[in-house]
Formats: sequence, C-alpha cells, structure tokens
Amino acid sequence: MAVVTLYMSDRDPNKTFTDKKSADNYDKVLELAENVSLWVEKSIKGLSEEQVESIGMLIAENKEVLSKAIKSKPEILLEDRQVEEDDKVTKISA
Repeated sequence: MAVVTLYMSDRDPNKTFTDKKSADNYDKVLELAENVSLWVEKSIKGLSEEQVESIGMLIAENKEVLSKAIKSKPEILLEDRQVEEDDKVTKISA
C-alpha cells in the first residue's frame, strides 16, 4: 500500500492537492477572488452575492488572460479556453 501526501487548501478545506505548490496557488486565487468580489460589490450595486462571487472567481482564475487583454490584446477574451485547474483538484468529502 502506497502512502500519498495530500495538501489541503487553507481557504477551502474541501480541496486537497498532491503538491504544495498547487495548494498555495489555489489559495492565492481564492484570496484574489475574495478581494475582487469585495471591490465589485462596493462598485456595482444591485448584484446578488452569488453574482459577485462568480465575477470574483472569473477574474481571479483568468488573471493572466485579462492582463494580456488589458495590455494589448482585447480579442483574447473572446477565445474559447478550457480550465485545466479542476483536473488537478482532488475533492474529499466531509
């Protein structure tokens, strides 16, 4: 029987990872998403909590693409992209 080391997210205890770097990166995305959500909530009135959280996660998960779009390539936002991060996440049940 093999032993597998799992790393848990500090911000989402339901997510585990097989390497520390992935867990740290996921925590950074969640932290950015939370801060973006608070910023959006203050800036745009009338959005539901779910909408605010969805916008925050969308921006946090796609920060590199958004950065390229802002700098010089707005058309990059219209390209279809597959999110591969979910393939690296191992979900555990409570």
